Amino acid sequence: MLNKMRNILPTIWRQITTHEIPWVPILHAGEQTRLSWARLIESYDAVPKAYQGFFNPLLADGQGFPYTIFTPARDEFFNRTTEKLICILGHEICVLEKSENSFEAQYYPVDGVSYIEIKTVLLDSQFKISGMTKQGVPASSTIRFNSVGDYLFTPILKNIRLAAVNSNNAEQNSESNKFDHLMRLNYKFMNYARRSLLTGEKVIHFILQPEIRAPIVKFFDKTYYRLISPTHISILTDRELIIIREDEPKSRDVSRYGGIWDYIQLNKIKSLTLNRKDNDLLVLSIKLQEGAQLENLFQASAKEELDQLLEQFNKLAAK
Repeated sequence: MLNKMRNILPTIWRQITTHEIPWVPILHAGEQTRLSWARLIESYDAVPKAYQGFFNPLLADGQGFPYTIFTPARDEFFNRTTEKLICILGHEICVLEKSENSFEAQYYPVDGVSYIEIKTVLLDSQFKISGMTKQGVPASSTIRFNSVGDYLFTPILKNIRLAAVNSNNAEQNSESNKFDHLMRLNYKFMNYARRSLLTGEKVIHFILQPEIRAPIVKFFDKTYYRLISPTHISILTDRELIIIREDEPKSRDVSRYGGIWDYIQLNKIKSLTLNRKDNDLLVLSIKLQEGAQLENLFQASAKEELDQLLEQFNKLAAK
């Protein structure tokens, strides 16, 4: 039996590599990788069949084909995601998620979006949209994709962030310069902060919080610590509260190569409060109108700066 298998296997391999078996697709590693990339769909003909019914009534009304991104399914060992389409429909963002041979649609009016979260770690990215749906129901949708396609989501990100913009004559360059002193504290976060601003957005206040660690055990002369909170920066502008933080590595041996960006509309913040946790930690709680709540940890030494942030936010909220 073993001798027979040894004779068959080389024959099968020769047939595969010489395309003598037509039903076996030959994909190089690069081609397989590209199949997992998000891509822009520019015409009805390029729409996967399962979603064509969604676009038929739009095009029948004479509308142009909307800005649409397709993200393939990803089937990984502990992290499976279904394929999705996300598109801009006037003043709405629509997320279509495949369900067998059909799809489920979630409509988010742009003025009902509370916040957007962008997560990028090496080649793995996520785009999360959270707020009230067209039906007035709180919901969120997360789209996972290969980071090489992150530029495709820029128009959607700007479409939402610019929704609540009023005319503003502030110069972006002068606003970016407000982060210059972070160069000696954290060069990476200085660049993160600069890149997060929209043209004309005015920086009101910001706080950089280095990572917070707590001792676990002391062994001889060495103390071992656990991570409580990664490095993060909170930026209050005249339009948004922007929170940028490092991703928490799954292992102590993994370096932090990515970040997470939260863009929160000021007019969607129901309350911004500061509470004490233990003796040397503070929690900044952000409660949103649809009921979601975000929290960030700070050392007690940041209280004065946090009080200033709250004061400035209350002034903006009162306008």
